[in-house]
Amino acid sequence: MMAADAITIRPAVRRDAADLAIIDNMASHGLSLAFWQQAVGRGEAEDPLSFARERFADDHAVFGWPNALVAEEDGRIIGGCTGYEAEKGEDAVDDFKSTFPAFVPVFELFARAVGDWFVDALGVYPAARGRGIAGMLLDACLARGKGGKYRQASLVVESDNAPAVRLYRSRGFAIRGSLPFAGKTNDGDRNWLLMSADLAAK
Repeated sequence: MMAADAITIRPAVRRDAADLAIIDNMASHGLSLAFWQQAVGRGEAEDPLSFARERFADDHAVFGWPNALVAEEDGRIIGGCTGYEAEKGEDAVDDFKSTFPAFVPVFELFARAVGDWFVDALGVYPAARGRGIAGMLLDACLARGKGGKYRQASLVVESDNAPAVRLYRSRGFAIRGSLPFAGKTNDGDRNWLLMSADLAAK
């Protein structure tokens, strides 16, 4: 556990699942919600957010609360980040999302990071941004990876997310691969970037 001023970075618990779902959606810039809404359309869920909360509350979900960290201030969660070993196979991360067209290039990049410590769903609520919280969460997540004896950390980020790319570069991440953004919103210059950093150097 680490703190700066009144902000505490701590391991997530199951009751944090709803916030983790919201943070995941923020980190994906709305793609996660689009996927959850598709699940409702297929009759697999009644409500997209309750569907997401149950997924993040799953004790065995690699993307869920057991592998997450949260930033907390005055009893409220203001950000979160997840870290885990990138494993081979679609169901190692999220077998549902991997078949959703907009996520296909993301999972293709995930496959290039097998064996790495994977940083996922780093996000901070808008009202709490600009205070270095994302950096605190990232540092804590990378420390977990280094403590687990992983040699390299990787993540996927959108090329037009300049603040995030700048943060990752400040922690030694460099671009290792790139694929075009899939979906109607792509203007031709938007890509998913696979970035990696040497944990041994940290």
